[in-house]
Amino acid sequence: MPEPLADSEVGRADEPFAPDELRAAVVAVADELFYAHGVHAVTMQRIRDEAGLPLRRLYRMFPSKDMLLAACLERRDQVARAAIEQRVDTIEDPLAKVLGPFDFLDDWFRQPGFHGCVFAGAFGEMGAAAPIVVTAVQRHKRALRELLTGLAAKADVADAAAVGAQLAVLFDGAMAIATLAGDTDAALHARRAARAVLDSAA
Repeated sequence: MPEPLADSEVGRADEPFAPDELRAAVVAVADELFYAHGVHAVTMQRIRDEAGLPLRRLYRMFPSKDMLLAACLERRDQVARAAIEQRVDTIEDPLAKVLGPFDFLDDWFRQPGFHGCVFAGAFGEMGAAAPIVVTAVQRHKRALRELLTGLAAKADVADAAAVGAQLAVLFDGAMAIATLAGDTDAALHARRAARAVLDSAA
């Protein structure tokens, strides 16, 4: 649920909004806090303190924590897909490119700061109580599936849409196993399964 504003915290409507740079900085701070500690454990007051700006100004940018979390998820979506695409761009073989996202996962799972999928975590904590968060999570999952489908299409496999859907399941499954079971080899298992899917489609 959104955290209520005290009367003294409400900003005046005629006050200017924060510039895009400050908004981006606040989202980056909140994103790190949410990922490290969970959504419910992080208050708007803590984000205010870490970002170094008045609570009133924070609430002018983001009237509720749900809205701030959705902005963080949108940022994560852009950063994650850009990183995956950057990894894939280093690969020449079209079929190997399709497996590139699983190599990206394998590297990520072995980093000390890996705490699981932020989208699954946000959905699990907020659920249906925060439609804007659900929408952000679903948008990311669709974009990821489209990315995998596009790679499959460029590899000229049969029924790229079906292959992309199967790869998306393997991708999300690997993240779930790595998060819940602590299995850092989950991406390698998913990669082998993805290769079998590609071989079958080819």
